[in-house]
Amino acid sequence: MSVSQYLPHPYFHVKHDFTILSQSAQSNDVFPHADNFLELVDSGSKSKALSILSEFNRMATCELTMRTLYSPYALMDVSIHWHAGEGHVLCIEKDTRLTELERLVSQHRARLAETNMELLDKKEELEQALTKVKKLSSPLIEITKKEALVPLFGDLDNELIEHNETPLLAKIFEKEYDVIYFDFSGVGGITDDGVSKFVDLLHELDLMGVVPSVVAIKPKHAMHLNKTSINMKIEFQNSLSKVLKKSNCAT
Repeated sequence: MSVSQYLPHPYFHVKHDFTILSQSAQSNDVFPHADNFLELVDSGSKSKALSILSEFNRMATCELTMRTLYSPYALMDVSIHWHAGEGHVLCIEKDTRLTELERLVSQHRARLAETNMELLDKKEELEQALTKVKKLSSPLIEITKKEALVPLFGDLDNELIEHNETPLLAKIFEKEYDVIYFDFSGVGGITDDGVSKFVDLLHELDLMGVVPSVVAIKPKHAMHLNKTSINMKIEFQNSLSKVLKKSNCAT
């Protein structure tokens, strides 16, 4: 028995006039009995089949509408290879491939949707974590009963001040501090919005009768502050160690 009997797709061995010499087992499962391959081709596709699949084209492929056991109009990709006056025809149903492709696309979309949800959850977790970090980036540390230190960490931006302004002002008001030192030693980048918000915070302290003092400011930070109009008294200290020594001497 020829190995062509075991091909996974319908196969036909035909003469030059498309008379069927033999066919695979899969052909018997898909197509009705026919003596000539063209009997299986829909009337609207026969001229196309004769034109493209003729033995003048040694190898050719075309799309044909064919008659099967389960449908009178099944779309097939038909390939033929001519050798020694005989043709070897392979038929692959196009609808099956499209269905499989649609299934794969659907699965891919489902995976993308699932991944997007996971990324959204991760984004929310990250945003919550960043908010917590921002809130921990400017703690209030008491130096004396009248002085406190606010060490700033990370980038001085709008979010850093917004997340900490209200609790800081409330704590300062509660403790009745006279001087608040803002330590810039841990500050990295600085934005114009961050400077604007920081200056607003200093004005709030000034209205409360609290003297703000900026400690260990870097040249690049000073440039940003100089671009902002500050109509109030601000003390500047070179280093935190000097501030702490001064406070210890006072106590």
